[in-house]
Amino acid sequence: MHDGSVICYVGKRGKVWRVRYRDADGRRVSETLGRERDGWTESKAKVELRARLVDVQREGRRKLEPLKFEAFARDWLATYPDTKGLKRSTRESYESIIEKHLIPALGSFKLEAIGVKELDRYLARKSRNLQPRTLNRHLNLLHSLFKAAEGRELVRSNPVSAVDRPREPRRRWTILTPVEIGRVERAFRELAVENPEEDAWIEQARAVFLTVVSAGLRRGEILGLRWRAVSLADPAGATLRVRETWVRDQVDTPKSEKSERTIALGRRLAAELFEHRGRTAFEGDDERVFCHPKTGGPLDHKRYADTLKLALKRAKVERAMRPFHDGRHTSITNDAAAGVSPAALMARAGHSDFKTTQGYIDLAGETFREEAELADARMFGAVDQKSGQT
Repeated sequence: MHDGSVICYVGKRGKVWRVRYRDADGRRVSETLGRERDGWTESKAKVELRARLVDVQREGRRKLEPLKFEAFARDWLATYPDTKGLKRSTRESYESIIEKHLIPALGSFKLEAIGVKELDRYLARKSRNLQPRTLNRHLNLLHSLFKAAEGRELVRSNPVSAVDRPREPRRRWTILTPVEIGRVERAFRELAVENPEEDAWIEQARAVFLTVVSAGLRRGEILGLRWRAVSLADPAGATLRVRETWVRDQVDTPKSEKSERTIALGRRLAAELFEHRGRTAFEGDDERVFCHPKTGGPLDHKRYADTLKLALKRAKVERAMRPFHDGRHTSITNDAAAGVSPAALMARAGHSDFKTTQGYIDLAGETFREEAELADARMFGAVDQKSGQT
């Protein structure tokens, strides 16, 4: 076994314990273990040295290359997205997190010097301005970075695995019932009548609303939808093909492989889209289904959100509603409540993981409890609450 030694340095910060030994290649290695005030003692340092020497003999432990996080992160960013074939929007998201958050906070650290303590400090600082869900995305990216570093033998383990992740609050969705959907649609119609100068826009906003709550499309899918992907005259039934999205002001591919899908349209939505195509000035196959009413450019989703808010208020839906997220959740949850099979629900929603679909199935039972009880009463008769008899 290679020889080694324990060294104690005494300086302004007190005693600091270090170990020296030779790695499997015979190279001299010096490692700082820690300060006495942090619990390090000579006996503890000797135990750590013996462990290092055992690793050298049994596992061929070698000296790590002293690479800084900044250099490695940028090198990873230049190669990993291409290797994995990541979408443009995903690449841009990774680049934003690395350049705006990770490098300013961790860039000057050597990779092997970043442990749980440094990551905990990072989370503590960032938690002042960022939500738990965003912080967990940062940790996911860091995990991928350190996994790559571990594979290149630049670190001995992945410190992210030992970090306590921020707990994300339970998501609160606004799910519209079928009755509320009908009220909101009527509110759109009334707004169009009362504002004739805006009726073209409001009618399109109504069509967007119906498409979201019926077909369950994401915002990028709505903005990227073109008429060539909508088949309204097929004898087998109308369909809509999700093949293009609009993300970060550019054309992009669907969110995942499963997200590229064909959705069967009900008669009502098919009729609404047929009428919408007859109203719009941009009805060519390559034109956007939902667009800027004057230029044919991408739909102004912020303006749509404002118009939907007016319709919700008029329909007396007082719960806060995210125009696309909650509209999509409304669609999938209502489909689940209507008895759409789990496999069909997963395919229609474009989910890659059935656990996501199962969440909607579970939510449907909670959200539509009253409807379930009414259905039970119709099938088995009303139950007297006192006697328990029908």
